[in-house]
Amino acid sequence: MTFDFVPDHDALVLDLTPAELHFTPTHLWSPSPSREHRTSPYPLPKSLVLGIQGNEENGAKFSPPPYAAIVEGEHDRLCLSVVADAGWHRWNELRIEAGAERVRVILDLEGHTDPASAAPHVQLQAISASAGESRLALLTRALREGYPAIAAASPQIPDWWLEPIYCGWGDQVSLSMWLEGVGPEHRALAYCIQGLYERWIRRLDQARVPFGTTIIDHGWAPAGSMKPDTIRWPDLRGFIDREHQKGRKVLLWVATWLWDGLPDEWCIFCDGVKLVADPTNPAYLAYLDEQITWLISEEGLDADGFKIDQLAYSPDERNPRGGSRFGDTRHYPAPATPMRPHGDGWGCELLHTLQKRIYDAAKAAKPDCLITSSTVHPYFHDTFDMTRLHDMGSVAADIFDAMQARADLSLAAVPGKPIDTDDWIHTDYAKWLNYTSNSRRLGVPCIFYAEHFMANWFAEPATSLIPLSDLEAIGNAWREQPARR
Repeated sequence: MTFDFVPDHDALVLDLTPAELHFTPTHLWSPSPSREHRTSPYPLPKSLVLGIQGNEENGAKFSPPPYAAIVEGEHDRLCLSVVADAGWHRWNELRIEAGAERVRVILDLEGHTDPASAAPHVQLQAISASAGESRLALLTRALREGYPAIAAASPQIPDWWLEPIYCGWGDQVSLSMWLEGVGPEHRALAYCIQGLYERWIRRLDQARVPFGTTIIDHGWAPAGSMKPDTIRWPDLRGFIDREHQKGRKVLLWVATWLWDGLPDEWCIFCDGVKLVADPTNPAYLAYLDEQITWLISEEGLDADGFKIDQLAYSPDERNPRGGSRFGDTRHYPAPATPMRPHGDGWGCELLHTLQKRIYDAAKAAKPDCLITSSTVHPYFHDTFDMTRLHDMGSVAADIFDAMQARADLSLAAVPGKPIDTDDWIHTDYAKWLNYTSNSRRLGVPCIFYAEHFMANWFAEPATSLIPLSDLEAIGNAWREQPARR
């Protein structure tokens, strides 16, 4: 079944009665786990928001998740999924207000798109569960019906994409804590230094940890301009060349929205405050093409791809947030004057435009490069290669159960994409060691620490030294486990 939305002020709205659902709803299930890793349905009445920014209930840090949820009755399940034509995903969030008498679905266009113009391009798809069909299986089927391109895609996966990953963010953070004492996480940007990465890699090599990809995280360049900091990285090309000689690849961390190093005219402002980069500005897009090409091509740095991050800063009239770099961002009140990008588009379309531009420029320069991202909406399937499960957040009682739920969502929404299991876990060493050693059960294993573990954000000792024997145990575990495709 499909249902048409009705224009309503700055939104598209749809009300469904129990008669239209063919049952009386009692529960609402979100495919995105909560911040506390809840995966079970919510009893009605319930209001659920699924969006780019995330919230307590949409807490898996995927930007965006699928705009879908499952309404359940005593014996029935119905997946409600918003489907739009290309170019018309012009909202940041979906709100579902569900009760026994009515299920209301609201898409806020935030004043940037005429609802009457958008209505013919957006529908609500309702797919009933088959007998015995699980929630995830129903979600998978609904998303494939709504976005058939994901079912038709058969991505080519180079073998090196499945090699374990070392990402230096954990070492950057823990070193800042070890040297400076407890304090804010963003101090880690100052420790993205070539000599330190070489030190950490030597320690992993000493422990025979068999990683095949190195990710240089935030701090190697201003987040907006992506021009290498030659004080911190005096010979970035030489570093990449030496990793290549060892048989490894190198990914660079890049942000989608942060504007550090970009001129004002390439940015979106909020009541006079420089908020985020503007992906509708042709001059900015031309610069992005040129810079991405230089970073990836043999004539430039010869890097092997990107870890795309900071997706949730997509401009939002209701809850503006932005800034220059991690640690220098904030939320702002709803603007008195609407934000004005240079060109057309809003919501998911802006994020899709920006990520797609990075992806296409990188692939043109090096077709087998690897682009990782934490987008798991099927519309984004052609903007990245590998899903990153993102930061663990609060350490769950069962860390594998929590991250498995994220992996399951990725597999349902963008099937065929390999999974970067991530490793930004802190304050519980035993859980970190267990997860890192065994994360190949979820996808491509990753390690964030080579030297000090981030043990306590608020009291000394803030870090603990990782014994070489534990790193060796991680390496041995990885060698014993087969790669997952």
